[in-house]
Amino acid sequence: MDRPAVKPSLQKTLTLRGGLTLEQTSLIGALYNGGFGVTLMANPDLFFGPSGFLPYFSTALGPVAQTFFGKAFGAMLTGIAAMHFLDGPSQSLCKQMAITAALILYPMVLCVMDTANFTAIWKPQIVAHLGILFITAKAGGFF
Repeated sequence: MDRPAVKPSLQKTLTLRGGLTLEQTSLIGALYNGGFGVTLMANPDLFFGPSGFLPYFSTALGPVAQTFFGKAFGAMLTGIAAMHFLDGPSQSLCKQMAITAALILYPMVLCVMDTANFTAIWKPQIVAHLGILFITAKAGGFF
C-alpha cells in the first residue's frame, strides 16, 4: 500500500531556521540594517561618535568620515533595509543580508583590536551581528 509522502511540520521547519519565519527574519534584518543606516545617514558623529548617543568611536570621525564615509555606509544599509518594504521578504533578500553581514565582520574585528580609536561596544556588537548573520543565512538557504 502506497502512503503519501510525509511533509515536515511547520514547527520543524521553523525550528531549523531558529524558530523564525522568512518574513520575520527579513523584518529583523531590515530593522537592524535600517536602524544603523538611517542614523548614519542623518549624522554619524551625533549617533556613534565619541560624545554620541551610542559611542562606537573614541576619536573624532573628522570631516571625511562624517561627511562621506559614514553617510555613504548608512545609505547602503538603508537601501538593503528598504528592499524588505518595497519588494517584500524573500530568500534572495535574506541571502543579500547574510552576505553583507559576513563581509562586515572583518572591519568589526579590526575595531575590537584597535582600542585607541574604537570603544568596547564592538564586542557585544559582533555577538549580535553573528546572530543576524546566522538567521539571515539560514533564511537565505545557505544551510
